[in-house]
Order: sequence, then structure tokens, then C-alpha cells
Amino acid sequence: MQNENFECILLVIIAFSTITNGAMLPSTSLPLEEIHMVRCLTKISQRHFAPGRSVVISSPATYRDVQQELIAEFHRTSIWPVVVTVDGKINMPENSEFIDKDGSFIILVPHGNIKSINAEIAGLIKDRKKEFTKLWNSEAQFVVAGANEFSWLHQMIIFEYFSTFRIYNIIIVNLEHNAIHKSYSRQTNVFDVGTGKKFGVFTWFPYQSSDHCTEVNDVILLDSWVISAQGYFTKNIDLFPRKISNNFKRCPLKAFVIDNKWYFTTLYLNVTYSNGTVLPHLVGLEIKLLSIVLQKLNITFINVNIRGIVNRNDLNMYLLLKKIYIVLGSIGSYVLSNKLFSATNSYYSMSLRWYVPCYDKNARWSSIYRIFTAQLWLVLIISFVIVAISIKLVGRYSCTSEWQRYKTLKSSFTHLWAVILGVSVSTMPRTTSLRSLFLAWVFFSLAFNTVFQAHLTTLLTDSGYRTPIRYMDELLASGMGLAYPEYMNEFFDELDETESLQIKSNSVSCSSNEICFGWANNHKNVSIYLVDKSVEES
Repeated sequence: MQNENFECILLVIIAFSTITNGAMLPSTSLPLEEIHMVRCLTKISQRHFAPGRSVVISSPATYRDVQQELIAEFHRTSIWPVVVTVDGKINMPENSEFIDKDGSFIILVPHGNIKSINAEIAGLIKDRKKEFTKLWNSEAQFVVAGANEFSWLHQMIIFEYFSTFRIYNIIIVNLEHNAIHKSYSRQTNVFDVGTGKKFGVFTWFPYQSSDHCTEVNDVILLDSWVISAQGYFTKNIDLFPRKISNNFKRCPLKAFVIDNKWYFTTLYLNVTYSNGTVLPHLVGLEIKLLSIVLQKLNITFINVNIRGIVNRNDLNMYLLLKKIYIVLGSIGSYVLSNKLFSATNSYYSMSLRWYVPCYDKNARWSSIYRIFTAQLWLVLIISFVIVAISIKLVGRYSCTSEWQRYKTLKSSFTHLWAVILGVSVSTMPRTTSLRSLFLAWVFFSLAFNTVFQAHLTTLLTDSGYRTPIRYMDELLASGMGLAYPEYMNEFFDELDETESLQIKSNSVSCSSNEICFGWANNHKNVSIYLVDKSVEES
């Protein structure tokens, strides 16, 4: 009897220690498949998601329990900051910088419904009240998961949908079929381990042939998660392998080339052939560089001629519709306002700057009044008037024996002006009070003349140049005309509202750069917005 009690107590202790282990504690509110889906996603995250990078977990409201369980698993490890979205509505701090553009994304969908996925993705894309302004990197890791079976057609549609956003680094986690999978050709034994059910991890590979470049035509089963005990992967292979190789199998690169009329970037030259046909030929350093890259990657270049594209909104639309894949021709970063697009590695950086006219030398005669500021000249005039009036009053009322010349305002002005010019006066004051006042003026005039003559000599030797404009605030305050291409208005719209309004109100229209240069050289009344490279070559 005692041995039986001891065995019973021992079993209770073992069972209790097992239950208290967090890894062994299943959620009682979720079905077994959903519990294992959470464990599978947690394992994928631990193996493939970079620590410290944010993870966006998105789900419909009907899958909120699964989402909460997954968030709880993530919080136990505290490896990643988590951003939660439900039905496309983001629950996050107001500071959008919290979301890491290079982070990872888990999108929960019960049945692989493309409408549900579209609603969740649309919530991340739409800039509603500036809640979310940063989009993902096209190389970010995406996981679409559901605790049900997805048909092969559903998987194809999901992969096709994400490929429209140039997202190829994506896997789908769902229950495997109990029959032969169409693309993997492997018989699933439903009675092999535990319940016999498995979660499959599926993906696809673009650029496998010139006939199927970015079109999904094959779905691959990478690995399987066995629903048994704690669950495990059967192969433990890399679930995010490199999707794009250095050989694109002659797949096309559809490009729209802007004619910059510049050998440094892009230029269309009319070439006359032997039969008299005249066709435009594309040249330029940017084209040569791209040709070398495309040749190494085995890519076919296709120049798409789309008429009517005049602004970046048109470019964004054609890029989204995949009518073009790349835009060439000195496209600046200001064009990439749409966060869906990014720039390739730069081979040369050019800056746009405001160029103001070179200022001429100051006229020599202007050196006289440029020695002192306007305020100091005003102080001198006021002092001159006050001292003249004081001399008149002191000379008239202090003593009757004072010279008559110091008792009138006109004579007082004459004597004070003589002292400033360094000329001797005809008669000196007699009284002590008037002599003291007169002596103070002499010392003041001596200091003034010393500084004035020293600077006057310097300025007459070299009159110097007018003060140049160094800052944007000075340029706007100067009232000078601002010349720039009309399409740059879209760029200025993104500046501070006050600054944008000032720039547009001072804008001037030049039919060509040569006319603008003429205005700047001859009239000094216009500032031009130019690329630094074009200024160096001019």
C-alpha cells in the first residue's frame, strides 16, 4: 500500500512538472491544428526572422484567438517587437518609425481567401491618417498561414497576388492534402505519426524559364510540420532559400527610358539606315552600364514606348501594372515618393541646387556710406543736432560775455561741422561750461574721423563684392525670381507649406536654360534650380 502511494505521488509530481513547463502547456481554447500552427510559426520565426527586427502579425477578426496565442508565444521570447493588425487596422504607436521596413510579416487567413488577404494588405498600404507610411522591403520575409487545407489553385492565386508587389520571398503554411500533392508528387500517409496530419510549407521560384518568368506555374512543398506532441519539421531545411539566381533565363526587362538629351545618362539619336529609314537609337552612359549588367544576368532588354507619360503618377501606375519594370534617365529620389518602389545602386550621385548670380563689385562711391551701419549714421546725426542745440542754449543763457557766434543755431552747426572735418574754428568759446561741451565734441569727432578714414582708405582700395546669398531663407527673402522645370512643382509640394508657397509665388518661366542663364548674367534677377553636373559642364 505504501509503495502504491509513493508511485502515485511520484506520477503527480512528474505530471505537475510537465504542465508547468511553458513549452508543454497547450492552449485549451484552440483546436489542436491551430495550436500546432502557432508552434510551427513560432519555430519558423525563431529560425529565420532576424532578432530585433519588427514582426507584423495581421489577421481577420475571426482569427483573433489564434493571433493572440501567437503574440503570447512571441512575448515569451521577447526577441522581436510586434505590430498587430486586425482587418487591416493597425494597433500601434502613432510614431510610424516603430515599424521596421526590413522586418517580417505573418498574415493569418483561415481558408486562404484572397479577399481577406487583400483587405489585410490594403490596410498596410493605405496611408489612412498617416497611421502607416512605411512599406516593406521587397526582400522582407512573408508567411501566409491558415489551419485548414488550401487548394493548389488557392496557393497559386496567393503567390500571384504577392508577386504583383514584387514579393517573392514568401511561404504558405497550411494543412497538407491527404492525397498526392499536384506539384510535389508525394503520397501523404495519414496514419504515419500521431494524428497523421501535417502542416506543409509551400513556396514557388520565379525566373525558372523564359516562358514563365514571374508567372506562378509551380508550387513546391519545402518541408512538413508533424502534428504530434510538440510537433517538429521532418527536414529542417532552409524555408527561405534564395529565390532569384544570377541567370534570368532570357526573361525580359521592360524599361521606360526618358530622353535626357545627355550622353551622361540617356540620349536618343536619329540613325539613317541604307534604305533611307530613320530610327531613333538609344545611347548614353546609363544605357551602357545597364547593358553590361543585363548581359551578365542573361536578361532581355525591352524598351517600352509609352506615350503621354509626363509625371511621376503615370510612372507609378505603369510600374504597378507591370507594364514597365524599371525607369531610366536620371530619375531622382524625389520620384520615388511611392513607397512601393526603390532605387537601384547608384553609379553616380547628382544634386539639385539653387544657383544664384555672381555679384558684382560694389561701386567705389558707395564706400562712404557703407563704412557704418544705418543705425550708427543715425546716432551721429542725432548727436550732431543735440550738441548744436546744447551749444546754442549754453552760449545764450550761461553768460553774456560769450561770443555771439555761439548764440545762434546756424553758427553752432558751422562750428561743429568744422570740428568733424578737422578744420579749426575762427573763435574759441570763453566760458568753462561751453568749453567743456565743445571739448567733448572734439574727442567724439576725433574717434569718429579716425575710424572713418581708416575704413574709407581700405574700401577705396578694394570696394569688395555685394553680400552673396548663402541660405534658402535669404534667397526667399531677396524676392529674386526662381526658375525651375515645371515638373519640379510636385517635389516642392512635399516641402513645408510656407516654403513651398514662397517658391511657387516667386517662380518665373524660362523657355530654355540659355534664356535663364542670360537673365542671371545680365540682370542678376533670377536663381536657377540645376543639377550640379550640368553646371560643371557649362
